[in-house]
Amino acid sequence: MQKIKYIFADGTTSEIEVTDELYALHLELVQQEKRNHWRETRRHISLNYLSDKGIDIESNAADPLDDCEQRDNEKRIHNAIKHLSDKQRALLEKVFNQNMSLREIARQTGVTHQALSKQIAVIYKKLKKYF
Repeated sequence: MQKIKYIFADGTTSEIEVTDELYALHLELVQQEKRNHWRETRRHISLNYLSDKGIDIESNAADPLDDCEQRDNEKRIHNAIKHLSDKQRALLEKVFNQNMSLREIARQTGVTHQALSKQIAVIYKKLKKYF
């Protein structure tokens, strides 16, 4: 006689005694289940499994083609910005890198909000031309 131990989802366990034949059949079924699971998952490794094993993979890993496209766009943007005047570059710096609103910039520089809006429109037109 052999014992088979069951562990339930709630964490409780139960043991039953079975004949040697049933125990051998049970072991074969457990092994078959493991083989089936391995066959199904051998090409599909979850990120959680890898992180549990200490392997860090960026969850937002980009497609290499997307990465190349992004780098190309960044180069084109930098090239277009080179064609702007120092004053226009300074305005873009304040708006995009320092996250200042046009109203804040207007108060700081003494230029009206409308004038800054027009300057931004001119900058966009110029960037589109070179982009």
